[in-house]
Amino acid sequence: MSKPATKLTRRRFIASSASLAVSSVLATPLAPLLRVNAAQPMPEFRSDWDACPDRVWLGQDYWANPLQDWRIAKGRIECTNAAADRSVHVLTRHLGERTGTLDMRVRVGRVEGGTLGTAKGTVGFRIGVQGPLRDYRNSLIYGRGLDAGISGDGAMFIGEVRNAKPGVVKLNTAAADLRLTAEPSGDTYTVTLTVHDDSGKELGLVSKTDVPAGQLVGNLALVCNAGGAAAAATGRGARGAANVKADDDPDNPGPAQFWFADWRISGSKVEAHAGHAFGPILFSQYTLSNGVMKLTAQMPPLGALDSQVVRLQVRKASKWSTVGDATIHAEARTASFRVARWDDRKDVPYRLAYTLQFTNGRSEEHFWTGTVRRDPVDKPVITVADVSCNIHQAFPNAAYVENMAKLDPDLLAFTGDQFYESSGGYGIIRTPVDKAMVDYLRKWYLHGWTWRELMRDRPSVSLPDDHDVYQGNLWGESGDGRKSTQEAGGYDMAPEWVNVVYRTQTAHHPDPYDPTAGRRGTLQYYGPLTYGRVSFAVLADRQYKSGPEGKVPKTDTARGDHVKDPNFDPAVADVPGLELLGARQEQFLREWAGDWRGADMKAVISQSVFTAMPTTHGDARMILRADYDTNAWPQTPRNRALREMRSAFAFHVAGDQHLPALVQYGIEGHRDGPMAFAGPAVNVGYPRWWEPATAPWTRPKNAHDLTGDFTDSFGHPLTVLAVKNGAIQPRRGDVSQLMDDKASGLGVVRFNKAKRSITVECWPFLADVTMQGTQMPGWPVTIDMLDNYARKPAAYLPTLHVSGVKNPVVQIVDEANGEIVYTLRIAGQRWRPHVFAPGRYTVRISEPETRRERVVKGVIASRDQAGTLDVRV
Repeated sequence: MSKPATKLTRRRFIASSASLAVSSVLATPLAPLLRVNAAQPMPEFRSDWDACPDRVWLGQDYWANPLQDWRIAKGRIECTNAAADRSVHVLTRHLGERTGTLDMRVRVGRVEGGTLGTAKGTVGFRIGVQGPLRDYRNSLIYGRGLDAGISGDGAMFIGEVRNAKPGVVKLNTAAADLRLTAEPSGDTYTVTLTVHDDSGKELGLVSKTDVPAGQLVGNLALVCNAGGAAAAATGRGARGAANVKADDDPDNPGPAQFWFADWRISGSKVEAHAGHAFGPILFSQYTLSNGVMKLTAQMPPLGALDSQVVRLQVRKASKWSTVGDATIHAEARTASFRVARWDDRKDVPYRLAYTLQFTNGRSEEHFWTGTVRRDPVDKPVITVADVSCNIHQAFPNAAYVENMAKLDPDLLAFTGDQFYESSGGYGIIRTPVDKAMVDYLRKWYLHGWTWRELMRDRPSVSLPDDHDVYQGNLWGESGDGRKSTQEAGGYDMAPEWVNVVYRTQTAHHPDPYDPTAGRRGTLQYYGPLTYGRVSFAVLADRQYKSGPEGKVPKTDTARGDHVKDPNFDPAVADVPGLELLGARQEQFLREWAGDWRGADMKAVISQSVFTAMPTTHGDARMILRADYDTNAWPQTPRNRALREMRSAFAFHVAGDQHLPALVQYGIEGHRDGPMAFAGPAVNVGYPRWWEPATAPWTRPKNAHDLTGDFTDSFGHPLTVLAVKNGAIQPRRGDVSQLMDDKASGLGVVRFNKAKRSITVECWPFLADVTMQGTQMPGWPVTIDMLDNYARKPAAYLPTLHVSGVKNPVVQIVDEANGEIVYTLRIAGQRWRPHVFAPGRYTVRISEPETRRERVVKGVIASRDQAGTLDVRV
């Protein structure tokens, strides 16, 4: 058995708190990222699994590929799935560029028992693992390296398994020690692998000379069942299925389950990077709204004997004070905190504390630090980041994080598809549910690992979209389960699995408007958020939407959501009784539109825009007459929602389309609805284009125009202010060029409360966001808040002259039908209200924070109204 390794508890404390932290909102945003990349003096590395309780998570020093196929058991780690190319990378050790030596050893055996010589698979090391971005985290997913190991048939190999000769070594032992060394020899290296029995006797040796020095730079890993086409298909970040067996590959001797113990790493070529440790507190998310702070700590899959409690502490003067503790949710692995009466007038440093316990009685304190920023009520401009659709082809997305840090948003809005099924490699697991939950978490961890340095010190919201719940498209049917085709609606995955997704992504959101669970017990997250005097409605525009198949006329394609017939009449799809947001969510939107407490401006955040803009879809460049996955359908509930949004002059922030665009909705006519920003995909996978010249139903005035007034494929008026199509044939050689060519990028929306204006910025992947003129063509665009209901006025009320309150809220009600025309907070004390028909109106003028109100009824609106109405509140 291995001996307990020496633990540098203080070093790990520094790595997990100070050296990773954004210590204050005034600190250089990228300082932590620079600090963690500095090499540190290197003691010998030695695994401590012999002192760890049984669990799935292997420890903060490791990344397991894939997470659900590994565990700590009996003081060692075990591969629990006899499948191709399962690996464990060490995070805190790295082969550097400098010339030097490597000495690595580990003890191995079969999980099933029996001698190693009866195993079919291979077991060993992978060294010099490098991904295309030369980042250790990118290498975890996309890296390739030099394999060295043994197989049950007695082969020893350094390099390709297919080149190994069986019978080189007799493995009539239940366990063996593998040792790998690398010694420099001129400009190259000699790599040697030896295998030893329990007594230390050498059973076999294989060497490889003339290994290029560049091949011995990168990550270090343990590997089960390496080599061959199956490994390339399932591991190293490829998009293969989750359970392709190694024996499906003729170049691989077959699969087996192996265990590893007492992994030791030393040598002058090895660098130590304590700051690369990941966990046990992986990342945090928080919101602050109306004096309530909610925060979620994301944890790894711990074991029954691990501590189940995370503590939230705040710094007062020089001391840390615990304000609460939370039990880790058994399935979501989250610890959630809700603190009412939070002091939102100042920045509050916080830390999350967790005690990592060992079976030998030792314990370590781990901390994750951040800052809950004050509510920026006096800040003239509030900036919201619009981030969505990340296939993680450029994981860990460092260029995006650097650019976003420079843009310095006040609020991060992750508007869906935080990852895709292919993210992280190895496909997906749907059953059993417990393993599927861990499979989801490993993909979710990629998102958190990407954005955690920004999330730790600014509020964020995260809206699960279709790929977040392992579906290509989602019509949620109020949380119902799928009964037939995907297009007929419902969730594919079990309700408890769906709730893990919703809990991890939204538990830190402000309290939902209605917490009553949906069908099958689905959690709710839609509701209000007020921050910096901007009021946001966070919508769940997938959760309640009706599925089209069986409800609309049969399509002319094999799919129940695609129509290609150019003569299709979209009116036939506007079937009574269909839902987009659902009745309760529509009620929330209606109440939110009229509630201006603590707000100067309003905006809606949801997954997708409420129009069917793309004309051309996918690599096959399909021209679709109708796509039921868009929120242009169902038309009637879509229009109801937009009428509520425009009544508050609310701007719409969304993602999903893979087609960056700023549009204005039309309901009865062009420009009479809100503006909406479909932000660019962080990493475009499935491409879409706006090509109105190829789609006659768009009715362009000029066939070559991309901006102006059009009609979308469901018959709605559509005005395009800015749009960026990706290349039809993007460059394929370089990941960065590919992403840039496909119009991947970042978007931000800036709400200027003083001017009541909104500026939309759209940045391509390769842009230098500090330089003017580097945004996507057509951006930035600045609009007036009133443009969100730009319907042409037909009459005016007398000019209001308000006294007694500053910047009052004005609501106009049509006395002919009792309907609210609109509600908004004006800047100043004078304003001339406009309406859309002459007649009598009720004017409500209020200061909702103090509940002071004045109601004036019977106010006449006319086309030439030039009077003044003095109102004292």
